[in-house]
Amino acid sequence: MSGGYSHGEHEPTRPCPYCGTICRADFVDVGIGYTQCGPYHCDNCLASEIGPYDENRPLSEQEREAGWYAPGAEPGSTANVIGGRIVSHVQARDTYRREFAGNPLHDEPGHVEQWWAKQRERPA
Repeated sequence: MSGGYSHGEHEPTRPCPYCGTICRADFVDVGIGYTQCGPYHCDNCLASEIGPYDENRPLSEQEREAGWYAPGAEPGSTANVIGGRIVSHVQARDTYRREFAGNPLHDEPGHVEQWWAKQRERPA
């Protein structure tokens, strides 16, 4: 997971290695252009790019070859995830702010980490 694009260029896309759907990643403006800040992910089959800083976990041969987690697999540990789906850094930030602006639980050890873990869970 790396890359970016310059102002005036089109946002890059990639085909999903599993189903071929055109996929997007989250990019952030760093002043001289945009840099990738989230994995490419497929809204069709829910596959997602393996991030260079994701926690290690067992991968299938197909995942190792593709460099993407399999369709429907849990996204990588560094992806912004709400309800089992990858979201933009803006959506993650806004969700966090809504929960913790003025919330005294923010300072309680482990509370934010537990909250994020719960946010990542896919609904039953």
